[in-house]
Amino acid sequence: MAALVATISSAVAWAENPPLLETARYQNAEAVELLLASGADPDTRQNDGATALHWAAYQEDADMLAALVQAGANVNITNRLGASPLYLAAKNGNAELIERLLNAGADPNLALKIGETPFMTASRAGTVEGVRQMIAAGADVNAYEKSREQTALMWAVTQGHVDVVRVLVNAGANLEARSKVRSRLMYAESSNGAAFDQGVVEQLGGFSPLLFAAAQGNVEIGQLLIRVGVNINGTAANGASPLVVATHSGHPDFARLLLEAGADPDAIGAGYNALHAAVLRGDLETVEELLVNGADPDVRLKRATPVQRASEDWALKSPLISATPYWLAAYYREAKIMRVLEQGGANTLLTNEEVFREKGRTRADRLNPPVPKAVSGFASALQAAILGDSTRSRFYTQENPDPVGEERLALEAVIAAAEHGVNLNHSDFTESTAIHYAAARNLPTLVRELAERGADINSMNGRGQTPLDIALASEKSTDFFDFDARPKPGPKPSEVLIEFGALMSDINGAP
Repeated sequence: MAALVATISSAVAWAENPPLLETARYQNAEAVELLLASGADPDTRQNDGATALHWAAYQEDADMLAALVQAGANVNITNRLGASPLYLAAKNGNAELIERLLNAGADPNLALKIGETPFMTASRAGTVEGVRQMIAAGADVNAYEKSREQTALMWAVTQGHVDVVRVLVNAGANLEARSKVRSRLMYAESSNGAAFDQGVVEQLGGFSPLLFAAAQGNVEIGQLLIRVGVNINGTAANGASPLVVATHSGHPDFARLLLEAGADPDAIGAGYNALHAAVLRGDLETVEELLVNGADPDVRLKRATPVQRASEDWALKSPLISATPYWLAAYYREAKIMRVLEQGGANTLLTNEEVFREKGRTRADRLNPPVPKAVSGFASALQAAILGDSTRSRFYTQENPDPVGEERLALEAVIAAAEHGVNLNHSDFTESTAIHYAAARNLPTLVRELAERGADINSMNGRGQTPLDIALASEKSTDFFDFDARPKPGPKPSEVLIEFGALMSDINGAP
């Protein structure tokens, strides 16, 4: 035996670490036992504070771990990050090693320097038996880590570990605990025509286990939490209810679960409610569910949803503030949703109160844009269908949509709005009508549809321009940033207007 130990020692003499650590690192359990028998210190540390027991737990070597424990290794020794062997076993999800370490006296509440305990780690890993064993060993089920103040239950919910969630709930985990509320500088598109996004300090966090489940869309966990009596309307730091979070996150099944459990369909603490979010997502099914459950179809958007710069988050942008769900559906060119909302009692004649302020053409004008006096109201749903788009408006960064496809969707939305009684000749604060905007955005099929339905083809906006004036000017210019300005097959808006007898204004040289 002495000769073997000598051989081992010679083989690792070059190594930075003592022989016991090197043999443990290379998973040589026999050599570890021989070194221990020769008097090696089982708690000898390497530079980062780790011991051979850390290596045994990390490599899931039960035999080596047993030998080290039998030799008196400290089961609660930690490295410089505060990680214990039990933490490593929990991270690996190894219930056998967890049990062995607990039986040897390992502390399930011995936290990393960031506050994460082995119990939290086992819950996140989904190790049901390990979680049970730690609870029996005195684990604090409601402990939370320092950075986000998230509990074991929150982690188990987020990772979708239903069985672990069940164990934690039965062990008395706090169902209404909240993650840490923190402020973050976010961005929102300016509502006054400014050239750049504006910084907005957003309150993040404050999530309960149910809110985490709503964000993930895990219906089974949601059912479990609801059965044990969670607050189904408890809000996050930004005021969003679980129903709003589920809908905004694109989880209609979870939204239905909440509605069936009695969630408030009109919760608008976040500045927008589930109906706004469902329209944003193009989620016809959830729109129908919300209406059946009594949601107000005319609720106005009160606040935008700030996002991180250059994100692709689904966003209700600042210029849309005060929009109704029906108006939003028109803006996103969701004709089917428009019809469902109209059938659900939506007032299709309501205009937006904040959107589409005139933008200057110079840098100075963009930074300090003029705000014209409202002459005849703001944009109607019909105008919204022309001025919006189906995809790009829902994101802060998105490739330009197909112009032909967008024109088709816009036409469907325009037809829906017209059939719902929206005034074809409604003028906004610039005194522009829908046909002005259709001409400006190079949408000939919309120009034709409006003209055939009786729109005033010679109405003048606040600058004295007719639709034909605008069409001719638009066709002469090329705007790099306007996807609708790209050439399309078929007649131009000006040709369609001339076909219907449209005239230029006197100020532009008409006889």
